[in-house]
Amino acid sequence: MSKITWNLSLEKCFEIIQYTLIDILSENKTKSLNIDKLVELLNQRTKIYKLHNSKKYNSFSKYLKIEYNGILNFIENYNFYGVVKTHNGIIIKLYSNLVDLNDLKYTGKRITKDSEWIMIDELGEES
Repeated sequence: MSKITWNLSLEKCFEIIQYTLIDILSENKTKSLNIDKLVELLNQRTKIYKLHNSKKYNSFSKYLKIEYNGILNFIENYNFYGVVKTHNGIIIKLYSNLVDLNDLKYTGKRITKDSEWIMIDELGEES
């Protein structure tokens, strides 16, 4: 949990980020974009929101870095985005057929910071 106090709720930030990312990717004919360009457009389109009282933290890319350890970690949690790593960088693709705009809900963040699975046996001991 971050120690930063945001002006918007986690649910509202989630909604703004998801709808903005979906809009940006949907506008592209291939429904894909380089991650650097995606972040740039996300920040441009969401600069109208006063996310934090400090200018240092007043962008959604900073929010994603602090709350989700980056945009890539955020995106990888959803099956309607694809991540393609190429020699030119990382491409994010939208699978619009998997997106249900009426069912986009904030379900909370991951409880672990890493992407590793922790197996627990019946006795409650890690394996």
